[in-house]
Amino acid sequence: MTRASGATRALVAVFTASLLGLAIPAALAIQAGSSIDVIYPDPQSPERIAPITLSGTRYISTNDLARVFRATKYWRPDVRKLSLRLGDHTIRFTVDAPIVLVDEEAKNLVLPPRLVQGAVYVPESVLGGLMDWGLVTNAAWDVPSRTIRFRSQVHTVRQAQLWVRGRVTEVSATLLKTLSPRLIYATPSELRLLFEGGTLDSTRIFSGGAVLSGTIQETSDGVEIRLVLAPGAQGYSVSVSSSRLKLAVTDDHDLVQSGIFSKLEPLALGGPDHRIRTVVIDPGHGGSDPGAPLPRGGSEKEAALDLARALRTELQDRLGVRVVLTREGDTDVRLSRRAEIANESGGELFLSIHFDGEGLIRAGGFRVYALSPTPAPGAADRLPVTLGSDGGAEMHPWDSAQNQATGTSMAVGQAIADALARNFPQTSVAFRTGRLSVLESIASPAVLIECAPAPRGGPEAMSLQGYSVREIARIVAQTVQDLARGPA
Repeated sequence: MTRASGATRALVAVFTASLLGLAIPAALAIQAGSSIDVIYPDPQSPERIAPITLSGTRYISTNDLARVFRATKYWRPDVRKLSLRLGDHTIRFTVDAPIVLVDEEAKNLVLPPRLVQGAVYVPESVLGGLMDWGLVTNAAWDVPSRTIRFRSQVHTVRQAQLWVRGRVTEVSATLLKTLSPRLIYATPSELRLLFEGGTLDSTRIFSGGAVLSGTIQETSDGVEIRLVLAPGAQGYSVSVSSSRLKLAVTDDHDLVQSGIFSKLEPLALGGPDHRIRTVVIDPGHGGSDPGAPLPRGGSEKEAALDLARALRTELQDRLGVRVVLTREGDTDVRLSRRAEIANESGGELFLSIHFDGEGLIRAGGFRVYALSPTPAPGAADRLPVTLGSDGGAEMHPWDSAQNQATGTSMAVGQAIADALARNFPQTSVAFRTGRLSVLESIASPAVLIECAPAPRGGPEAMSLQGYSVREIARIVAQTVQDLARGPA
């Protein structure tokens, strides 16, 4: 009688825990996840939130989402549905269902929300969705640094406009405080400028004159201006006063010859003769580190090695270059060793290959990364050291070797992203910058390419059977060849 009652009580407890959504660690495989920093505008202090990992995937509590983004939360336990109201927008989750409603439009999260210890947790990829879907417009989610950064309500860069005056095309903006612009790169086809730490009143897109297309937008690094230039662009000039920015481009060769405008120079890729002799390809993960599981089976480490081998063949065939892989098989290679291989081999370009299996790139697609052009915290305290007297060798900290190449890396990364977008027009392609440890110690231009299989089939569902590894390798290799060849 007593034994039967004890068993009954145990069954009731388990049933009750299931109804309440209490975690059963053995079933859910719950672990602590990497923390996320939240940076608010002054004077609000920053905070740190703690996601969890469920069966290898990072999840974030909707309680944290509601607090951080000041959303109103509605929970209906009878149907296991939770809504977050963010201003005029609403996102609705259903526990254990991957489809969410964003202002009544269905979106696929790939992985479903879960009920854990009485709270609804959603895949961490929702953070990017809140910004991409327009639900949150005053913050940015920087994936590499795992930081949510809110924008200041007082925008330092305002009222950007484009003017065409004869053979000079000018982008101007009002500055509420003096900001020093940083020229990331200026080639005959594209120009990129960054106001580090600046904030912007609104993203703008413009075109005209010598500018085929241009954007001014706020990124995790500050306010960035990117101009895609018309054929025949010759020079540029940048001027900043206490209250005004003027960025001008011209196709008038005489203005460049007279020194009024600086010359637009081709990308410096390879040696002085612009010939690339050695490329290092880094297949991510390997050995005991499988990386992410892919939706149709297999692991990230296997797919990355397949793509790396295909890319090696394409580069050798097109450019006749020496190609070094950081791993040739299923082996463990530390990040520091990957950097040693790249730097010791004299690599003139470093391509790190990864695949995403957690739905961070929604609906499949590509993300291309370069190291952030803004230095890491504390980097200013570790300046290069010069050996000997004047003209001696300059020694840089190992983990800041990439800083000298970030401009070229960003140009290469953007070119690869643009080429993927042109070839796969129905697929999501994004170029991003951030603090990526695999790139920090690389002395040559370096980018990371992340491919994501689509969660379900379709005309452009990227997988080893959809977008073939060879197609991706062909596009990347063709882009490298075009960059090395320079403008026609």
